[in-house]
Amino acid sequence: MENTKFHGVIGDMNPIEHDGGVVFDRGHGAEMVYFRGWHDDEGPRVTVYELTIADDVVADASWVDWDSVASCIGMDVDELKGYGTDENVLARAQVYESISAAYGFREFDSQPQELTLEEAEKEYGDLVDRAHAAR
Repeated sequence: MENTKFHGVIGDMNPIEHDGGVVFDRGHGAEMVYFRGWHDDEGPRVTVYELTIADDVVADASWVDWDSVASCIGMDVDELKGYGTDENVLARAQVYESISAAYGFREFDSQPQELTLEEAEKEYGDLVDRAHAAR
């Protein structure tokens, strides 16, 4: 990931294990890798979603019932939509996270990876470390 600009982490500071995302740009627009942890009989697992962060999340997600999302996360709908067009890419990334609270991330990545926690840490640990170092 040479020439990658890291914007930071949203959600938990240990996003692979405790849900969160890494926001970065490889030169063709902001992207996010989001981790959602869960357990099954074999132990801890992680679903990994990848998505592009639009400059205007409200337009990108025009199908969203914004009142429902705002109610789900306990935020004013106008404030939420305002973050969806914010110049701060982390604010826009958090709007996708808010939408996922109501609709799930599969609305943005219908073919996520499902990994063990160990596999996810091995594959994405450096990405998370680099995002933290960029802060």
